[in-house]
Amino acid sequence: MNIKISKEFEKSARKLSGKYKESLKDVILEIRAAQSVGDIGNCKKLIDYNSIYRIRLGDYRVFFLLEIVELTVFLKYLVGRGEAYSKEYQEKLKLNDD
Repeated sequence: MNIKISKEFEKSARKLSGKYKESLKDVILEIRAAQSVGDIGNCKKLIDYNSIYRIRLGDYRVFFLLEIVELTVFLKYLVGRGEAYSKEYQEKLKLNDD
């Protein structure tokens, strides 16, 4: 699969500590090698969204938008578990969903 990364995601990724950076690197390599969303570990489609998925990464959540046409994963947000399901991020995700 192809991967695109948002500036917000990149900024959050730079703040990660050593073990989380390694885990994120492994997740990105896994996404690149995947043939479909089902091949990505710890990945779930969010309820009430058309093309938004999340990957659990320890205490963090990676939210991404899947563009089916090009099989492109757009890594949008990397946030802590506590704020991942807040009203603010739910609204941001709804705006990005088709």
